[in-house]
Amino acid sequence: MKRLHENRIAQLTKYLQESKLDPELLPEILDHLACEAEERLWDGNSFEQAYKKIVETADLKTLHHLSVDHKNLLAMENSFVDIVFEGRNKLYGAYALRKGYGRTMQKSVLMGVTFFLLMVLLPNLYATLVPDVKPDEIAYVVEFKNVDIRPDPKPVPPPVKEEPKPVEKTVKSVVPVVLPDEEVKVDYAPPVEEELKSAKPALITQDGEVLVDVITAPSTSTASASSIAVEVAPEKEKEYVQVDQQPEFLGGNAAMGSFLQKHLRYPSEAVRAGIQGRVFLEFSVGSDGKIENVKSIKGIGFGCDEEAIRVVKLMPDWKPGKQAGVPVRVRFTLPIVFKMD
Repeated sequence: MKRLHENRIAQLTKYLQESKLDPELLPEILDHLACEAEERLWDGNSFEQAYKKIVETADLKTLHHLSVDHKNLLAMENSFVDIVFEGRNKLYGAYALRKGYGRTMQKSVLMGVTFFLLMVLLPNLYATLVPDVKPDEIAYVVEFKNVDIRPDPKPVPPPVKEEPKPVEKTVKSVVPVVLPDEEVKVDYAPPVEEELKSAKPALITQDGEVLVDVITAPSTSTASASSIAVEVAPEKEKEYVQVDQQPEFLGGNAAMGSFLQKHLRYPSEAVRAGIQGRVFLEFSVGSDGKIENVKSIKGIGFGCDEEAIRVVKLMPDWKPGKQAGVPVRVRFTLPIVFKMD
């Protein structure tokens, strides 16, 4: 289709302006007349012929009626609100609400539809951005590390003071030796019988405990229940922390790692919470290699501590530790790592 030149468009615009057409209708009527002129040019008519036909069809009277009808339509659109508030205070809020009711409804419907679509699509969007962890994406890493735990030094007991033994009371009694009268030197008098009743004869005289010749046995009627013999409990096996040869899992650390990977299960609660870290377990390896008293001394929660304790209790007997070549009971610490790829 042939397009009109700018001077032809200007000529049609001038004609419509001279007819005092409503400015709001001017763009629409101008586009319509331009299309009609292009169709006539395509049919072989000249622009002057096309312009003449246009002027005959869209005469001044017809354009005037179009303007009047357009104004009446605009008046009808706003007439209901203006009629209701005619003679009333239009500054009151109700007038503004009724005037903008259409635009407000459009905005409300648009916002409601948008919110509804977000509520429907949000779970799918979250599932796309944050996928669930699959079982084959979980890996187990087991690390072994000897922990040097030294016991607190035992306090040295104070020295025991030995009580002095009681000294017996004695009276000097020397065996007489027969000598000539001129050589006899009297330096003491022999003890009399009364003194020997409460003292023991000796080479010197000293004060001490009085000897008792008669000891009266306690009466059988005074025996109490405390005199019944009590069975003595056997001595508890000593537990070591550091020994010459530490206890060992049969097959070494590689075999223990395979055992843990086979039996260890990552708790679902820890998987959902994204928990990972080390769980330190402490247990005793008896002189016969059996594992006893398994407990957690440092954990991460969410079921990981209980799972680690469960798997360690399933372990077979260990190779016991030795002190001076003799199997002994040893306290052992084992860290187990829970980690997600």
